[in-house]
This record gives sequence, structure tokens and C-alpha cells, in this order.
Amino acid sequence: MEDKGFIYTLDAILALTILLIVTASLTHFLTLEHYLPSEYRNENYNAVDIMELMANYETGNGTILEMISHELSSYQNREEAIKEANMIANEFLNSKFPGIKYNLIVYNGLESITIASNADMSEADNINSATKNYNNYTFQLYIW
Repeated sequence: MEDKGFIYTLDAILALTILLIVTASLTHFLTLEHYLPSEYRNENYNAVDIMELMANYETGNGTILEMISHELSSYQNREEAIKEANMIANEFLNSKFPGIKYNLIVYNGLESITIASNADMSEADNINSATKNYNNYTFQLYIW
């Protein structure tokens, strides 16, 4: 007789535990803020995510960083290479992330070159940055 009481009590505790977990999960899920992709604000963009996208986004001619590094290394004229790299970077960043302010810098050894920029960083309040190495170049992206 005592065994039946123990089994009923264990069954009730197990049922209440499961009910408590389900209730807590539903409460947590329902209190989260949900945004549609079109509702993201500029500050929700992360420089690391954008840099990863630039490193992995296939255009048919390679990734964005691959195309930029190819342009920088293939031209003898430095200004022409920067101009082509600027066009690639600006086209990608402006089409995929309208409204963000950015500055893309590439380092080759000791020298740094600004590839693409659409605003002055000295006026920024909060800057997010990411670094990626690709093909003997180090790319630094700043967004705000």
C-alpha cells in the first residue's frame, strides 16, 4: 500500500515538472522581441557578420574579398586598383546594407589604404569593427 502512494507522488511530481518547463518555455518565447528583416535598424548590423558575408558571398566571379584582393594585386597602377576595389565594395555594401555608415581599410604590410568609405568616422558615437585576412591582405571594416 505504501508503494502505491510513492508511485502516485512521483508521477505527480514528474507531471508538474514537465508542466513547469513547458510554461517557462512558452513565457520566454512570447516575451522575446521579434523583428521582421525589414524592421532591422542600423545598429542591429554587426561588422563581424558583414565581414563574414563579404568573405563568403559568391558573386559568380568569387567572393567580395576575393574580388577586391584580386583587383588590388592585379593592377600595376595603384590608383586604378583602388578605384576598382572601391567600386566593388561600395556596390556590395550600399546594396546589401543601405543606411549604414562604413569605412573599409585594407592593410598590406605596413601600409593602409581606405578602399571604401561613405562617412567621416570622427563624427561617429559608437563604432563596430571586424578584421579579416585574405590573400596577403588584412581587411578592417568599421560600421556605425
